[in-house]
Amino acid sequence: MINNIGETTASLNLKGISSLCCYDNGAIRDCILNEENVIPTRYGNLIPRYGPEEIRIKYKPSVSFYRSGSVKSISLEQQTDIVTPLGVFPAELITFYESGALKRLFPLDGKISGCWTQVDEEKLCREFSFSFSFGNFKAKIISLYFYESGNLKALTLWPGERVILKKQNEFFPVRTGFSLYEDGSLKSLEPASEITLSTPIGLITAYDQNALGISGENNSICFNKDGSLHSLITSSNKIAVIDKDGVKHIIGPVVKPDPIEEGKWVLVPLKITFEGNFVKFEEEKTKVFDLLTAQFTVVKFSNEIRSVFSCGDCSSCSKCSLGY
Repeated sequence: MINNIGETTASLNLKGISSLCCYDNGAIRDCILNEENVIPTRYGNLIPRYGPEEIRIKYKPSVSFYRSGSVKSISLEQQTDIVTPLGVFPAELITFYESGALKRLFPLDGKISGCWTQVDEEKLCREFSFSFSFGNFKAKIISLYFYESGNLKALTLWPGERVILKKQNEFFPVRTGFSLYEDGSLKSLEPASEITLSTPIGLITAYDQNALGISGENNSICFNKDGSLHSLITSSNKIAVIDKDGVKHIIGPVVKPDPIEEGKWVLVPLKITFEGNFVKFEEEKTKVFDLLTAQFTVVKFSNEIRSVFSCGDCSSCSKCSLGY
């Protein structure tokens, strides 16, 4: 039995600890339980997982703690209703800020394996209704991520789910999820299909064909608080740039050998960020240009990129052979 865990939480008497890990100061970092315990939180008394291993149950800590002793996460014995600023949601896993405020909520937390597939897990996934200033929709979700204030920070959609969001009279088909500023305005989203956006350097098609789809927090299209475009990722456009010194640049997605599968090639999309009067292209070496002094041409096909520069002397140029 472990007594008086932490300095910022009420004393806990955890029983049935089968294994534990500690910080270097001796405070418990996490533990696995095999007896029922009740942990008081501002969201009610919660029972961490203690039952026998089952086909879809992950082998993971029942409870984890911050170094201070505050509860960091609880893997729940049973799906439990949690009251949030967005309404009541069932949870199998929840995480907390050190203050005790809710951080993340996962309605399901099953173990995907050969014996329990994503299809099996999805059968347990409920559809929830959401209402925001930028759209109303029903969808299955992986998780909700909250600011410490309680406002929603990000929503991650269940794989395959699609919703429509509206931003300044534009409609965006969205997959994976989206994130918000603390005031509730849209911060970023992951487009479900290619979408052409008006940018300070021209029309660019935004889409990341390599998006992992596991988190709604970091997405291909990002907005500033005032609603203007901050950054995007493109998989299909290249940019021809003539800088203030007259030097010509061709910037775009690149094809590289797959680091995992030999003989296979992968496309690495291009991220473009707009900050004040500057545009930043994030390649292996980041390039920054002044919007007021450089010239930009957005192109899609190799013959278009060649016509922009009109090289003329093919014998001394390697761009065509590289697919430009």
